[in-house]
Amino acid sequence: MSTYWFLASTTLLLGIGTAFGTAGAVTLHVAPGGNDAWSGTPQAPNADGTDGPKASLAGARDAVRALKAKGPLTEPVDIILADGTYALTETLALAPEDSGTADCPITYAAAPGAHPVVSGGRRITDWRQGEGGLWEA
Repeated sequence: MSTYWFLASTTLLLGIGTAFGTAGAVTLHVAPGGNDAWSGTPQAPNADGTDGPKASLAGARDAVRALKAKGPLTEPVDIILADGTYALTETLALAPEDSGTADCPITYAAAPGAHPVVSGGRRITDWRQGEGGLWEA
């Protein structure tokens, strides 16, 4: 149940375009054109296409897990989502190890002016008109 609460809270946080930028924080960027194999440190892909933002919330979550595996966090972590749609193909599972602390919180937020959409829906295509004027797929 706590995972659902976090997702709802994250959706609200993303929806209001919260300001971010904790002083001294580790910042990870996420963008629809990103790549989960990249570091997430740059806001946009580099000229060589070898580094840039993460592509998904799960990729960012896993990067924070890897950071925490090296030892306790020593500074806050800001995960900043660029404008765009982030399609979830599976549930974004968050566990106790994904939590920050009072001194080192982990924050998911929209970039300034961005309105990211996190969607678990799927596109329904091949609509056709059926009997009685009803549409079906």
